[in-house]
Amino acid sequence: MKIVYEELTIILGKHARFLLGESGGEKADLEGVDLYGRDMANANLAGANLKETNLKRTILWDANLEGADMEKAALKHAILQGANLKNANLRCAGLKGVNLSGADLRGTDLREADLDSAVFNGALYDENTRWPCDFDPGATGAVNNK
Repeated sequence: MKIVYEELTIILGKHARFLLGESGGEKADLEGVDLYGRDMANANLAGANLKETNLKRTILWDANLEGADMEKAALKHAILQGANLKNANLRCAGLKGVNLSGADLRGTDLREADLDSAVFNGALYDENTRWPCDFDPGATGAVNNK
């Protein structure tokens, strides 16, 4: 399902009010939505439902996705440089070719995610970050931030 820019703006506005505890606020539910190639730099989608969302080639640099549920999301070639993904669920997500340079991956669940050709230079992780089997984050340039 595709949504137009105006609809997305309304959803992001309601989510911002939700995060602030203001009336009229509503948690963003973008499950299964097609957001291919959108510019969502600096968006605040903390705790949002982004399950199975198409975020391929989407610009999400410096976005706040802390605690977001992105299970099975398609993020091929998306830009998540500097994004806050603390405690996000990216289990089974398609992250092929994604730029995660400088992203915060502490506590993030990346089990069974496709990390082929993903860039992790300076990305932070900790002992609570869950990686796919046999994946070595240190070899990718990610930094263990115990």
